[in-house]
Amino acid sequence: DVATRLVLVAKEDSDGDGVANETELLLGHQPGDAKDTPAKKELAEAAPRHAEFARYLASYRWQPFEPVVRPDVPKVEGTSSTSPTLSSTREKSGTRVTRPSNDTFSIRNPIDAFIAAEHQSRGLKPRPAASKEILLRRVYLDLIGLSPTPEELAAFESDKSPAAYDRVVDRLLADPRYGERWGRHWMDVWRYSDWAGWSGGNQIRDSKPHIWKWRDWIVESLNADKPYTQMIVEMLAADELAPLDTNTLRATGFLVRNYKMLSREQWLEDTVKHTAQAFLGVTVGCAKCHDHMTDPISQAEYYQMRAIFEPHWVRTDRVPGDTNLMNAGLVRTFDTDTNPPTYFFRRGDERKPDTNRVMEPDVPKALGGGLEIQPVSLPWIAGHPDKRDFIYRDTLAAAEKEVAKTRAALTKVATNSATSPDKLREHELSTALVEAQRDALAAGIEAERLEDAREKGEERWKIAATNAVLHQRKAASADSTLKLHQARLAAAEARKKSEDAAEKLALATNEAQQVTAKKEDSLKAAKDAAAKTAKALTEAKKKLTEAGKLLADAEEKLKSPPDAVYKRRSTDDYPTNSTGRRLAFARWLASTNNPLTARVAANQIWLRHFGHGLAANPADFGRAARPPSHPQLLDWLAAEFMNARSSRDDTAPSSTRKIQNRKRESDASLLTSAATGWSMKHLHRLIVTSSTYRMASTPDERNAKIDPDNTFLWRMNSRRMEAEVVRDNLLYVSGSLDLARGGPDIDHNIGLKSKRRSIYFRQAAEKEMEFLKIFDGPAVTECYVRRPTVVPQQALAMANSELTLNEARLLAKKLSAEAGDDAEAFARAAFERILARHPKPDELNLCREFLETRTPSSSVTRAREALVTVLFNHNDFITVR
Repeated sequence: DVATRLVLVAKEDSDGDGVANETELLLGHQPGDAKDTPAKKELAEAAPRHAEFARYLASYRWQPFEPVVRPDVPKVEGTSSTSPTLSSTREKSGTRVTRPSNDTFSIRNPIDAFIAAEHQSRGLKPRPAASKEILLRRVYLDLIGLSPTPEELAAFESDKSPAAYDRVVDRLLADPRYGERWGRHWMDVWRYSDWAGWSGGNQIRDSKPHIWKWRDWIVESLNADKPYTQMIVEMLAADELAPLDTNTLRATGFLVRNYKMLSREQWLEDTVKHTAQAFLGVTVGCAKCHDHMTDPISQAEYYQMRAIFEPHWVRTDRVPGDTNLMNAGLVRTFDTDTNPPTYFFRRGDERKPDTNRVMEPDVPKALGGGLEIQPVSLPWIAGHPDKRDFIYRDTLAAAEKEVAKTRAALTKVATNSATSPDKLREHELSTALVEAQRDALAAGIEAERLEDAREKGEERWKIAATNAVLHQRKAASADSTLKLHQARLAAAEARKKSEDAAEKLALATNEAQQVTAKKEDSLKAAKDAAAKTAKALTEAKKKLTEAGKLLADAEEKLKSPPDAVYKRRSTDDYPTNSTGRRLAFARWLASTNNPLTARVAANQIWLRHFGHGLAANPADFGRAARPPSHPQLLDWLAAEFMNARSSRDDTAPSSTRKIQNRKRESDASLLTSAATGWSMKHLHRLIVTSSTYRMASTPDERNAKIDPDNTFLWRMNSRRMEAEVVRDNLLYVSGSLDLARGGPDIDHNIGLKSKRRSIYFRQAAEKEMEFLKIFDGPAVTECYVRRPTVVPQQALAMANSELTLNEARLLAKKLSAEAGDDAEAFARAAFERILARHPKPDELNLCREFLETRTPSSSVTRAREALVTVLFNHNDFITVR
């Protein structure tokens, strides 16, 4: 109501100018901006607007900031499809909502009841159910992003059981490709962006290396049907919830993605803005500078939300198997300060902080503010990640590998020098000694450089240093002929004393390597080269004496326990406690008392199945946005999402319940989280098994006059496949798609050559695969909903791109091997493989005539390739019917 709407924003006087915020809003002013006080004339002009504004708010039929209450389900009753009557009854747990069957639309679950109620009230006649081949392709593309094979189509068409479609849905939801398909959807919402790498020697500062592990976490979590609320908590606060669980820590990539090294202010602004839009569906950005114009979010509350994230920072931890942070690492969040101040910025200007107004972390009161924040104590090892056992184990393994390599090189030198003149042999022996000692010292030098480069709270590694292994122990040994010292290096104490030595020894080494590469007939030239390095060798031997002493000290230290060798400069790498702010906020988001979390998520899922959401703008549920087309259905979906009541038995047709009872044990794993709520797979199943989803997408002139935009779903919406689905299906139908899952991001420049699924290609600002970009691939800055376009470049890409032509040749060759010389069999197989449907008689005749008019074998081959290319460009390939 109006009182609730204005409790914080309109009735207050944020800037202390004696004028209520509501009045300033109606005059076009920005309360909280501390600008000029409205003049008396302006105040008089505002009077009639108050009543109009109040009437608007009172008539607003949807209250998104009110708690979710499971609404009554309309019970549609009647004796025919044309004259049903509606009555509203409270839905009982375990009670099926039914409507007498008719030729076009039957009530399979409560979704259909809400849709049918709108049909009846508006005089709309729903379209009949889609054909089996259309429905099968639709649900395949929706749930796994790949079309059904001819074998899968044939099996579905031959299965006459009433539960045939249910079994398909079950299988697809259990398919690991489901996580990849829906992972890409949620990556849009959560603004996934890979690290863009280096440009001109400078790091492109958005995101971080190794963030692809967050992408893999998303895919794995969806496949496991991890409750949505658990995903939220892990993304926002895994470091406080499970500080030692490296698999869970990957989830904090949601926050890492906002990282901007060059602008902490922009980093935090993006974090607040997009966290609110992704999970709450509210826009808070304008509240940075002034109270929200239409929603109950004040400027002060904006900075209270910012205070939740003020302490957090980003770091990269080493991982087992490869301790080189440029090769591998776990990028994650942590709180670097236990009580950093968040100031109120006058007019949103960070240059004008009000240091007298320190904001406490909280959420807007209209959304149920009042976070219960408790500081979190972390295990000691969480603050000292480089003290973990595998660090020592892996660095020792790397050192042993270098030892073996050095010994092999020295053995080769000894063999070669045995057959050389004395002078050259002496030169090679000296060079070998130089090289062995230099390698040992280099480890210490690089380790020390890395130590100096690391600062608490962030890594600042130089490219040259990242290839060194920290604290590695190297040894060089040789037989008595070479008289080399055995040495092991652990601490980095030799850097300053040996840096000059290593530099000059390297010169001597390089000269010597050139000598040893000479053949016997070039021995005289080799001796001349050795003489030229005599001076350098003299200096090197002098430094070598100093290095020998340092190595002897290092060897002595190696007799001590590892902890004595690998002491850090400071006792604390990172804090061993955390503020608990993000964990409290995440749990508040995940609460069933939160009015927006479930509504927003349910709307996002509905949007991906139908092409538009029940609420048109999935990232803005405020009063500035259009109300939902079916507000009660959205609330029912949100309530069902949080606390599932609809079971397989009470939503299925009665003819299928016995069959489903017999297979319940095999299906038990499908909806494991439905019993506890927040199961996405449960919501998917309700949607795709509804009659609403199963309708045909064919037009109807009468319905179009009543509802031209199909807002009330009298038919299914036809949709163009997303960019990734277009590319993946080109590869899939030809049999060349690589279905390997997970791993580092793939260079976007090889998108036309690589066979991996599109989700695994690098997605970053200005680094996007060109093919995906043409078909409206996701924008990493913001992509809560994709807006498809139709441009000539799309047709050109489908007809002439290297990807299309290569896959057309490959598929034509495979189909020819199956069909032989039978042109009709080839055409039929091409339709079933590419379009996942049978050709119509006129289509089959045209294709056969086209193929049979080419008589030379080369022409036949080209004709078949051309036909495949044409079908790739068919509207039925690129469209989800």
